[in-house]
Amino acid sequence: MRHGKEYPYLETVFLEVKALSQELESHLTKEENILFPYIRQLVIAQARGQKVLKPPFGTVNNPIQMMESEHTDAGDSFSHIRTLTGDLVPPEAACTSWRVLYAQLLEFEADLHTHIHLENNLLFPRAIQLELETA
Repeated sequence: MRHGKEYPYLETVFLEVKALSQELESHLTKEENILFPYIRQLVIAQARGQKVLKPPFGTVNNPIQMMESEHTDAGDSFSHIRTLTGDLVPPEAACTSWRVLYAQLLEFEADLHTHIHLENNLLFPRAIQLELETA
């Protein structure tokens, strides 16, 4: 790492971002393969006036609780990144690539907050209600 000797915290930032990326990849896979297909079944069942069989995970609340927990973990990771980096403000001596990295991390964080808001506050409550209506 180019600036690692002068700024040893950058190694920790790198590891934190790498871990967060891996966690989010797993998170999105679970959403795409487990939770979202079930929510789609709920929407279709409601539109057709049908009932939905109980899923193998019991209730939609179970994967939702896992997703919300992972959302919290991702937020905690970004809080740690912000602490390490002085709120993602590059030092005066930062090169262009360092400044771009921080700008992209800020954008990533904003996108993550949007993702979390949409799911926790809109999609998940609606999915829980749909399951109640189609059980």
